[in-house]
Amino acid sequence: MKLGSTVLGATAFTVAIGCSTFAQRSAADYERGEVSPTRFTHDSAACAKQSEADQLRYGVGSDLDPMHSTFNRMYDACMQASGYKRKPEK
Repeated sequence: MKLGSTVLGATAFTVAIGCSTFAQRSAADYERGEVSPTRFTHDSAACAKQSEADQLRYGVGSDLDPMHSTFNRMYDACMQASGYKRKPEK
């Protein structure tokens, strides 16, 4: 019984930490590089729009997906396909 409680507690702790460190991706998570600020903002907005559509089609809404996994996966793929590099995690 004690082992089960320990495992359950460790799992809950890990989920709580993981959920608090995940946020919906945005332009702030990417390096602009040599691109103009206007182009970067446009590309980010296009990726966010595509990610929202993907989330509605394949995922769940933001309140039901605290890790924003579906949105973030598509946003990352879109930004990287556009040639942007993600900033290192802090």
